[in-house]
Order: sequence, then structure tokens, then C-alpha cells
Amino acid sequence: MRAALAVAMLVGFYLLALALVGGMVALEFMAFEHAPFTAIKLGFFVVPATFAVVAAVVTLERHESDAEPGLRVTPEQQPRLWALVNRIAEQVGTPPPDQIRVIADVNAAVSESTRFLGLVVTERRMYIGAPLLAALSERQLASVLAHELGHYANSDTRLSGIVVTGRDAIRRVVVGMNREHRLQALLHKVFVGYAKVYMRLSSATCRRQELAADAVSAKIVGSASAASALREVGAIGFSWHMFLNGHLATGWAAGYLPTSIYAGFTAMAAAPEVQPVLDDIRSQDTDEDADPYDSHPPTKARIAAIEALGAPSPRDWADRQALALLDGPERLLDRVLMTAIDEDADQKKRVDWDTFHHVSAQNLFAKATNRLTTTAAKIMGGDPTLGTVLNALDADRVIDLAPEDPSRVGGPHARRAHAAKAVATELQQLVELALSTTGHGRWSINWAAEVRLLLPTFDVTDLPHAITTATGDTHDTTALRALLDKAGIPTTFTPTPP
Repeated sequence: MRAALAVAMLVGFYLLALALVGGMVALEFMAFEHAPFTAIKLGFFVVPATFAVVAAVVTLERHESDAEPGLRVTPEQQPRLWALVNRIAEQVGTPPPDQIRVIADVNAAVSESTRFLGLVVTERRMYIGAPLLAALSERQLASVLAHELGHYANSDTRLSGIVVTGRDAIRRVVVGMNREHRLQALLHKVFVGYAKVYMRLSSATCRRQELAADAVSAKIVGSASAASALREVGAIGFSWHMFLNGHLATGWAAGYLPTSIYAGFTAMAAAPEVQPVLDDIRSQDTDEDADPYDSHPPTKARIAAIEALGAPSPRDWADRQALALLDGPERLLDRVLMTAIDEDADQKKRVDWDTFHHVSAQNLFAKATNRLTTTAAKIMGGDPTLGTVLNALDADRVIDLAPEDPSRVGGPHARRAHAAKAVATELQQLVELALSTTGHGRWSINWAAEVRLLLPTFDVTDLPHAITTATGDTHDTTALRALLDKAGIPTTFTPTPP
């Protein structure tokens, strides 16, 4: 009944748009009959608004012209993946998709190209996230795909498909109105009010559909496997975000990419240093309050419903990694990410992961220490070098070198101590950067994104004391200068990205 009512409201959207267009056209004709000059002025508002509404209505039936995300894989290219999808589709009781596309998101989805308000399906597509292929087991992947194919197979799919199509179409209409145009701004408010009612009504249908698709998944692979897949997808989402932002982004900024991106991601997912965090995410059973417009129930509720079914786990699903389903997995998954992140990705220099982490840290610390050398140059009137920083310390300008104004921190002694601590941290980073740049050390980053400098041939035991002396009350840089001289680091050293 909810789905049928949502469909009726979608038809009502056409009627609303038709009424608005008809009203504006009638208003314009009436103005021409009684006050032509006024009609001309009114036309500057009515014509664009009428065009915008008509374009919005056309959007409902227009086939998406945007490029499809990800890479399409054919049965010839990936026979085992297609075999898995066909097997699941047969068990679910629905035709398999016409296309499978591998995307760079931690997600899986299905979509349809339709006509006549979704009543006629012309093509079905399945989207599978590359991170899921890289980190899930085959059994867990089967659960995810069974859920997606379950959207096709449930008895309410036909009306629910229209509901989903309507939600997306009305969203595009609301976003597409020009709110800087006064009449369109007014029409926007009308459509927003209608959209809120529609979204709230249709959300119940969408959430029910998600739970029904979960039930299909549990029936195919068992409740335990379906629940574990949901928990694992949450952990993969966290690790994927950490991988992109804590590892890939820093080297990317320096102009580098690893030779095998997904080899690094799979290594990170298995690294002992990140397991406690991922285990904590898997064990969490709380969700934020659900948005009334959210199309998915809270994960906690979904897992509880799946486990309540008590569906047994068939023994004919493999527990091997889903990557085993792919031919040339690293090449495929890397290509997916390369096409998703930037069109200039192929211009990046490709290096092994050890080198990638090294240049990432070099770039990170070069940017982090640039503030210190630049500030020293402003204070002393020289070049932004390590030597200029040391000269500023010799002149007891540590407070001026500090990254923050310490004037609000207690008395003079407290302010100086606060400044010295901040400057000491940046100075140590600058010296370590100089050591790595001159070939004495190499940066290492573990998969928990913890950075350290490896110095196999140079003793830096005295470095902390030398920095403390240089930034402390004595502001004596003699020991630090001697250490730099021993390492062959010139005082003209300037932090520059690799």
C-alpha cells in the first residue's frame, strides 16, 4: 500500500508540474490581453521558470546520459565472477544482470534502465566495489550480491523500483531549480515541500525492501554469513578511508603512486597494527538515530533481523578470498581506482610501496617544517634555511618562532616553555628531514600510518638533548651544529618536497 501510494504521488508530481506550467502560461496570456507591456516584463520570470519545470518533468523519463562509473567486465574477461553472479541469480530466482561493473567505492548496487515509469526494464546493471572484492571472502561477497539481486526478485520489486526511480528523479528536480531566480525560488519551495512528503513516505518502502533483500541473502548463504558480511563491510569502509587518506593521498600530493595500489590495501587490511581498530568496528552494535528520509534501516536492526531468521549456512560456499574469483585481480582493481580518482593518474610516477611511503613522508615533513624556516627568515631577514632557524635560536627568538601566540599561557617563563616545546617538535622534524634528504636515513610508515625515520648508519642518540639545549633557556645551538656538521648537513638546507 505504501508503494502504491508513493507511485500515486509520483504521478501527482506530473500533475503538479502540469498545473504549475498551465497556470504560468495562462497568467502570461491574460497579461498579454490586458497589459502587453506588463506581460513582456512578466515574461522575464515566467518563461525561464516554465522551461525549468518542463525540463524537470522530462528528467523523470530521460535516460541517464552521464558516464557509468567503474569498469565493465564481460563474462569472457572475468568468467568466475560472472559464474558466481549467475549462480546466485538462479538461487534467488531472478535473471542475472546484463552488465557487471567494478567500481572504486565500498559498495555494491543494482540499477535498471526503464521506460514508462519503471514498468518496462530495458537493461539491468550490477556494481561491485573493488574494495569489497579485495577484502571480503567469497562467502561474504555472495551474501552482498544475493542482497542486491534480492532487490530484483522480491514480489514488490516492480512498484518499489518505481519508488526508487521517483526518489531519484524528484531529488534531481529539487536540486536543478535555480533558487537565485525569484519565481523559480518560489517553485523550488513548492517542490521541496512535495519532495519531503514523498521521501518520508517512500523511505518506509525502501527500508522494507532492504530488510527483504537481507532475508534473501540470509537464505542463500545463511544468517551467520550474512551478518558477518554486514559487519565486515563497515570495517572495510573504515580501512578504505584510512588507506586513501592516510597512505595514498600523501604520496599522490608528491606526484607518486605505488606500483600495485590494491596490494597495499590488502596488506593493510591484514596488518597486525590495524586489527584492534577493525575488530572494534566489527564488534560495535550501535547506530546513530536513523534519518527519517534514510532508505536503509540502521545496521544494528538489519543484523538483528538477519540473526533472528536463523537460516542455516550451506556448506557449498567457499571461504577463500573473493580475489580468487578474478583473473588478473591487481591489474583490474588498480585500473578501477586509477579511472576513478583522477584523469591525470597515469602521469604519476609509479614506485614500490617502501619508496612510496618514503617519498610520502618526505613530502609531509617538507610541508610541515616549511612554516618554521619561513618564520625564521622573516625574523632574521635571511633565507628560509635550517641555519636561519639556528641563528634565530641563538638570538633567543624562540617565542617568535613558535607556531602559536603563547601570550595567553601564564607568565613569561610559562610562555617561553610553551613556545620552546612547540619549536623543538618542528626543529626535530626539520633535522630528521635533513638527515633523510642527505642519505643518512629512510622514512618508514606502518599500516597504522605511524611514521618513523630509520637511521642504520648514523647515531642520533644525542639529538634530543641537542634540540632541548638549542630551544631551552640556554638557547645554545653548539651541540646541534656539531651534530649537523658530523652528518655533513649544510646550514643552507631548505625543506623542499621530493
